[in-house]
Formats: sequence, C-alpha cells, structure tokens
Amino acid sequence: MSQRTKTILGWIGVVLLIVLIYLAWSIVKYILFAVVFSIILNPLMRLLDKFRIFKKPIHKNIKALIGILTLFIVFGGIISIFLPKVLSDFKNISNIKLEEVNDALEYPLEQIDLFVERYNLSTDPDFKSKEYVEKELIDLVGAGRVTRVFTNLAEGIGNVFIAIFSVIFITFFFLRERDLASDAIISLTPDRLIPQVENVMRKTRNSLSRYFIGILIQITLVATVVSTGLMLFGIENALLIGVFAGIINIIPYLGPTLGAIFGLFVALTTNLDIDYSTQLVPFIFKIVSVFALVQMMDNFIFQPFIFSNSVNAHPLEIFLVIMTAASIAGITGMIVAVPTYAFLRIVLREFFSEFKAIREITKKVGD
Repeated sequence: MSQRTKTILGWIGVVLLIVLIYLAWSIVKYILFAVVFSIILNPLMRLLDKFRIFKKPIHKNIKALIGILTLFIVFGGIISIFLPKVLSDFKNISNIKLEEVNDALEYPLEQIDLFVERYNLSTDPDFKSKEYVEKELIDLVGAGRVTRVFTNLAEGIGNVFIAIFSVIFITFFFLRERDLASDAIISLTPDRLIPQVENVMRKTRNSLSRYFIGILIQITLVATVVSTGLMLFGIENALLIGVFAGIINIIPYLGPTLGAIFGLFVALTTNLDIDYSTQLVPFIFKIVSVFALVQMMDNFIFQPFIFSNSVNAHPLEIFLVIMTAASIAGITGMIVAVPTYAFLRIVLREFFSEFKAIREITKKVGD
C-alpha cells in the first residue's frame, strides 16, 4: 500500500470519526464528562497508588470505587448544604403574587413613563410601561407555561438520572483502567510518533487536572464570597444568589454579569415592600458592590491563579481565545475555550516546535 493511499484512508477515517461523534453525541457527552471527572480524580488515584495494605497495593477496583465514592461525598455534601436553603428560597419566590409585584412597581414605572414622555423617547404615544410589565409577567408565569415547565422538569429529572448513571459507570472504568483511553490512542499512532503522543497525553492530563480542580475551587470561592457579602447586608435569598453566581461564573467575562442580573432580580422581587423612592438606590448599591468586589477578586486573584497553573498564557491571549471561541460556538465555546487551548498549546509544542512563532507562543508550556 502506497503512502498516498494510507494518507487518503487516514483522512477518510478522520471524517468517519467526526460523523460518528456527531451522530452519537448524546453518548459522547457522557464520555466527555467521565473524562473530566477522571482527570479531576487523577491526583487522588496517584495518591492511592502509593498506599499499601499488608505490603500489597490496593486493588484497582477498590481504588476506582474510592474515586466514585469521593465524587458522591463531595457533590452530596455540597447538595446537602445548599439544596434545602435553595429550595426554600425558590419556594418563597414562587409564593410571590403578581398583584404585589405590580403594586410595588407602580411608582418606579410611573417615573419611567414620565421620563419617556418628557424626552419623547417612545414612538407609541399610548405606551405604558406598567401595562407592558403586567403582560410580560402574565406570559412568564401563565398557566400554560407553568404546565410546560413542570412537564419539562419531569422529563429533565429522568434524563438527569440516566446521565448520572451513565457518567458514573463510564468514570468507574476510566478510573479502573486508567490507561484505557491512552492505550487506544497509542494503538492508532505510528511508532515514530509514540513518544510525542505520550508526552502530549501526560502533559494534557496534568494540565487539565489542575485546571478543573481550580475551576471547582473558583466556583466554591465565588459562591461563598457572594453569599457571605449579601448576608452581611441583610439581603434575602443570599445563598441562592451565591450558588447561582458561583456556577454561572464558569462562563468567562459574561458569567459574573449574568450572576449580578439574577441577583438583582431575585433580591428585588423578594423585597417588594421597600420604599422605591428612598431605599431602592442604596439597596441596589449593596448588591452591585458585592458583585463588583467578587468580580475584582475573580479577575485579579482567582482566574490568574487558575490560568497560570494550567495554561500559563498571557491574560490578553486568554481573552482573545475566549472571544474567538464565543464567536464560533457561543457560550459553550467560552466555557471550553481555555481547556481546549491548553491542549492545543501542548500539541503545538510537541509537534511543531521547529517553528519560532510556535516556540514563542508555547514557551511556558511545561509538565
């Protein structure tokens, strides 16, 4: 078989693999989650490798079970701490009546109408902001939409259980056979490239392990700081807002803004009795100041620590990568941009280091 034929067959194989991933994406995403969890648990697995029981290493099944149990303990602990309070906060929000919201917003909406009328900002002379808000609120919580929400929720719970079982099952075997994926990749790699591919896999595993652990720490810190700050200011539903802010913060740059908007919405809708003419501005200032402080801490402490220990890239470089990923794949692209870029830098360093530009871009890529 000629080299040209091998090349053609190789590209055909790549195209078929891409098509297969697209067709089986519902399964592939479970595998990707399992890969992430196995990477996060990799330091624990290496630690367990050093333990001996009666001078014998721990069996690989036991180590895998310990890893899975650790996942359950960590996530179960987080859920047991936050879920009761979060559900309570959601219950309080669900008990809010539309009439109360309308009455509470009557004064600020009247001020908005006066402002719009004074500066002629609306093309519709009969436009009333109160009528518009009432219509939107009715559409938001109308009976039909509520029914759809509960139907989707029931379907979603079933899908979540399937997803959890699938991810845990796959993660167990990835922990049990830690060389399973690497052996498959090596078996498809030409002999002359095996050392470089092994280096890529080793560096990628170490880099992503540090990155994902850092992300978990970042989520915890942001949720804790936001919740604590809002509690100190006496803001209701502080824990709910903090948990949401921590989770949504995984979206670079956009996440903190979404968290602040959600926080303002929840805080205002659960404090309808405040005096909008005298208390509204100080109330909003308290919430915004907490999120501004967290944003500065995240930008100057949390994120630099995570990126410097995983990607070792310049902040401007990271910004351009995230913005490019956002233009290609939206929010999903922003979330996966940094780990994907970390992997690509390692690949470029191993296979294209003869180019000066590549050496400069990847000079900080290490083990």
